[in-house]
Amino acid sequence: MPFDIQTQFSQSYIHQEFLARCQQDTSLSGQVNLVKIASEYAYNRSKIIIRHMGEYTLHDIDHIYNVLKIMDLLLGKENISYLSTPELMMLILSAIFHDIGMAPSEKDVLAWKKVWDATPEFESAEEKLQYQLFERYLSARPDKTEQILTLTNNGESSKSDFLKNSLISDYIRSTHSFRAKEIIDKDWGGRIIYKETELTVEFAEVCFSHNQDASSIMNMDKQFLCGQGEYICFPLIAILLRISDLIDFDSKRTPEVLLSNLAIRNPISLTEWKKHRSIEAWNISPEIIQFQAKCRHPAIESAIHQFCDYIDAELIACNAILMELNRQSSSTQRPINIRIPFKVDRSKIETKKDIHGNPEYLYRETKFNLSKNQVIDLLMGTKLYGNPEVALRELLQNSIDACLLRQAMENKWNNPYVPEIHVRYFSENEDICLEVVDNGIGMDQSVIDNYYTNIGKSFYKSTEFYDLKASTQACFNPSNSRFTLLTSSKARY
Repeated sequence: MPFDIQTQFSQSYIHQEFLARCQQDTSLSGQVNLVKIASEYAYNRSKIIIRHMGEYTLHDIDHIYNVLKIMDLLLGKENISYLSTPELMMLILSAIFHDIGMAPSEKDVLAWKKVWDATPEFESAEEKLQYQLFERYLSARPDKTEQILTLTNNGESSKSDFLKNSLISDYIRSTHSFRAKEIIDKDWGGRIIYKETELTVEFAEVCFSHNQDASSIMNMDKQFLCGQGEYICFPLIAILLRISDLIDFDSKRTPEVLLSNLAIRNPISLTEWKKHRSIEAWNISPEIIQFQAKCRHPAIESAIHQFCDYIDAELIACNAILMELNRQSSSTQRPINIRIPFKVDRSKIETKKDIHGNPEYLYRETKFNLSKNQVIDLLMGTKLYGNPEVALRELLQNSIDACLLRQAMENKWNNPYVPEIHVRYFSENEDICLEVVDNGIGMDQSVIDNYYTNIGKSFYKSTEFYDLKASTQACFNPSNSRFTLLTSSKARY
């Protein structure tokens, strides 16, 4: 193991406890060697992440160690001592491997880049598959594809290349948990072993879960037997990995020398770097998660608060799972009780002050409230359409689009389907109601939250719609309505 990794890992309580257990049991020498080889592998592979993720915050060996150290802090020494030896091994390996998908092979990257070739040729079925996966990703972003074409035709090759590289970076980020499973299967299949028990599949699922919805974690085995009286609670490993990875909010992941040399141009990436660089210190324990930041710009302070909002939502979801796991530990008489805070302490996130104690700017969270009656009058009345009857036409067109999309999907799947749209105008509790009901594609909670409740956002112009269209191969193009609400099963005003 390279010296710098060995030195860092030796400071982890989890790693110390794991080595102490293995020294007491000579049959575990293979597990010590497994962790050593895995660390060397991760160290070498993490070096290439920056090659295609240059504008992203660092996912290097320091991040791996930070994740392991945060696990230490969230657990505490007492709980660490109660964990089984295979659980300790799984925590170390999950910290090492969870972001390995950020380092794709050069063969895969070259396959992706062929989507911009006029006549792409493939050397293998695997290369063609990688090409098709990236091609589907691009099909959900027609605006970017059109922008690249325009830049290329205008001779602006540097801007076109920058946009292509940005798309590849974002694709790597958005698919890295899937790729982690593939890399673990290809390079480590059958090698993640504790004594005589092979754990590769379960381990890959833990690494995959850190970038998926938290609810999927409860499907993992809570009492996986891997030796005489030795168990692994995989949901516990997944929760600790998830939270520790998320709250590695450290300025060391955005060093000044790298920021100045990368010449970052993507405004979102630049905000992320400056957000991380504003963090001066953090305090993490089972009782508190606290960041100290002194911000030089209100946009950075706002970005930090938005990130803390996201952390809070994750903490609530993970606490619900931990409560169930703690109840199970109590019923099995295992003396372990994992606690994590329900929200981030933001008391030390503040505006930077000058030498006289004056803030460099005044920061306020400002929200706009809209009058329901005025918004309805704007959207449904003559201010938008000139004629209120036109609103009904738009609602009908919305239902038609919903039905046509479902029809295209059902036809592709060879399922019977008869479109239906019903319009009703009636009185209810002294209100006059217009109701349009259809049996079209409908809306799930994600669509409601992200589109239906956001004025000006259209599902039919989103990456989600284009991805759905690509995955189902449905032949459908939505109307160019001036007021496209969404695909809905019921609209009522």
